[in-house]
Amino acid sequence: MMHWQIGSSCQAAASSAIAGRRAPLEVCNALKSLLSVLFVASIILLFLCSGEGRAQQVVLDKERYERAVEYCRRYAWPGPMNVSPDGKILCFSGEISKNVDISLAKDLKEGGLFVVRSPGGNPDPAIRLSNLVRDRSATVVVYDFCLSACANYFLIASQQTYVLRGALVAWHNPRSADPGRPFCSFLETPRDGEPKKLLRGPCTQAAFDDHAATSTHWPAEIEFYKERTIDPLFEAPPDSLYVRKIITSLYRETGVYRDVAWTIHPRYFSRWFKTKILFEAYPASQGEVDSMLAALGLKMRVIYDP
Repeated sequence: MMHWQIGSSCQAAASSAIAGRRAPLEVCNALKSLLSVLFVASIILLFLCSGEGRAQQVVLDKERYERAVEYCRRYAWPGPMNVSPDGKILCFSGEISKNVDISLAKDLKEGGLFVVRSPGGNPDPAIRLSNLVRDRSATVVVYDFCLSACANYFLIASQQTYVLRGALVAWHNPRSADPGRPFCSFLETPRDGEPKKLLRGPCTQAAFDDHAATSTHWPAEIEFYKERTIDPLFEAPPDSLYVRKIITSLYRETGVYRDVAWTIHPRYFSRWFKTKILFEAYPASQGEVDSMLAALGLKMRVIYDP
């Protein structure tokens, strides 16, 4: 009907023009173009609002993820890695140790699931395993907890990540992996130019500068984040300005590093990461985070990012 009405108006305009009255045909052409745009936009809007195809797909995926988690809860041990007989599920449960054998990941089928819970660990095997997961276009499924190196690497290993309800994802500053070279804390201006951020590195400023240019951002890590981040100023571990302020304040009060972890609200992820990260339910408060810690038996402090 709308096409007919505008068409009729244009015919009238043409007749008016023939009759000598000034009714520019350019207006009619513009109206026709606008109608076409509005028509396409209305179709897209109806599809997005109804969400029939997308909603069903999410429900089906959620069921698949939950079944995979149940499989890993039952068969992941003695761990830390196990592949299902059909090659569609790769389970990882436990610390990312320096010498962990990641070769099982090569048995994961294209489009499979990488189901993980981990307190973190060594960055090098985390990066290598993440690359294997990405090469198979696997979906990462997080359950129970994903902390430190798990959050830094596994969470953004591939194109898509799903975090189950009740799973705690938290970041923190690195500890020294070498007892002979303890880490110290430094308040530094990050690459994004925002307020100073607490960073960890070898215990002299000169050594820290060298460390920041090499060890902390060694080629494997540089390449890892280059391939997976959107913001060229991204710096690990990520944080929000709210969390940064709290951690900086804690450090300035005593000059002593406190090994606290923090959550990050999912609204930041699309700004930083190429990975599509979906939380089934991000915690609603600090109290909920504390309850999750207690339920998981984790004795640590985690700052909630609202």
